[in-house]
Formats: sequence, C-alpha cells, structure tokens
Amino acid sequence: MSVYYSDDRVTLHLGDALDVLPTLTAGTIDHVVTDPPYILQAGSSARRGSKTGGWADMMNASYWYAEWYRQCSRTLKHTSSLWTFGNWRTIPVMMRAAIDSDLAAASLLVWDKDWIGPAGPQQLRSQHEVCLVLTREGFRQPDRSQGDVLRVKVGSYKPTGHPAEKPARLFRRIVELTGCPPGGLVLDPFAGSGTTGVAAKLAGVRSVLIESEERWCEVAARRLSQDVLADEPA
Repeated sequence: MSVYYSDDRVTLHLGDALDVLPTLTAGTIDHVVTDPPYILQAGSSARRGSKTGGWADMMNASYWYAEWYRQCSRTLKHTSSLWTFGNWRTIPVMMRAAIDSDLAAASLLVWDKDWIGPAGPQQLRSQHEVCLVLTREGFRQPDRSQGDVLRVKVGSYKPTGHPAEKPARLFRRIVELTGCPPGGLVLDPFAGSGTTGVAAKLAGVRSVLIESEERWCEVAARRLSQDVLADEPA
C-alpha cells in the first residue's frame, strides 16, 4: 500500500481497499461515492439447475460488501452518507450488506443512461444502473427537490479504456447531492480511472481515492494532475 499521487485536492492510494481503509482516520470523511466491482456473474446467478450460483452465492458475496461498508462507515462523520453503484442483480446483496453493517438504506437512485445496452435472448435491454444511498444517523438530504432518477447520457465509447467508466458529470451531480461542504472530503475506495476525484475537484471538494491496480492509478493520476478538468465520461 502506498500513496501513488497527491496534491492539495486529492490523495490517491495504490492498494486493496480492505487494506487501506483501516489506515484512514475514523470520523474524517464527509461522504463516500463509489462504483465497486459488480462481482455477481450473470451466468452464475441465473443458471437454472447449476450447483453454483443462486441465492447462496449471492449472499456469500454480501460478506465482502458488508466488510468494506463497515470500514467506510468507520471513517464517516455522523452526518455522512455512502453512495454505492450496482445493478439489478446486486440490489439484494447490497441490501443484505447494509443490514449487516448497520447502515440505513435511505434511497435507491436510478441512473437513466439515455442509451440502451446489449442483452441476452431472454432479457430486456438494460438502460439503467442503480446507486444505493446508505446513511449515518445525522445525514439530511440537502436538495429536497431531487427525484430518485438521474438522466445522464452515456454511450459505448470509453475514453480512458476502463471497462466500467461512468460520466464525470454523473458523479459530480452525486457529489453535489451529498451536500459535501466546500473543501470537504469525499472517499472512493474503488477509484478506477479516477472519476470521483475529477468530480470532487469540479465540485470544489477534496477526495481520498483507493485503487488496487497500478495501471488505473496511472490513468487517474494523469487525469487529476491536469490544470483544467472536464465533465467527460470517465
């Protein structure tokens, strides 16, 4: 584990989230905004008659989610929230992990991509992903006019090459929805190509990022070191 890149607005750690999170000081993070790996495989969880997959495997996955939820919760202030992306398959896993980690599931935000992706022969083509909003006891949603659907257009092109890229403007809006104060601190334990860090800078707040793969740390560091940042897909 090491600090891979840092400046006055961001600290990027290279390492596994479960190794780095315990080293962060408790009660110092304003909010968590993250896009973790969707570790449920479509074939495993949907294959009829298989000895693997199904409900038992899904609930086993919840132990990993619950552990990093707990570690993130330890770093949060009592007025904080945790915004974590998933898809329709991961919803029961995230809910079980929230219960096990004693975090309140306050909302399920739907990201409407305004773009229809591929699908199997029995499936509807996916147009959305979800973001579960978990909260500490003192959190209050500052924007009472915001509904639980955000439409931010995205396509198949991935500018940084990361397989799970999401638009920086989507993450910037979520950072704004947290109500993080100017100069506050946002944490992303699964930073990928650094989108949360970009969004945090654009929103005027600081960030702590963790990424386990050096190649994506390099991409993130290159983006975050730029003097001018853009609300680009990332």
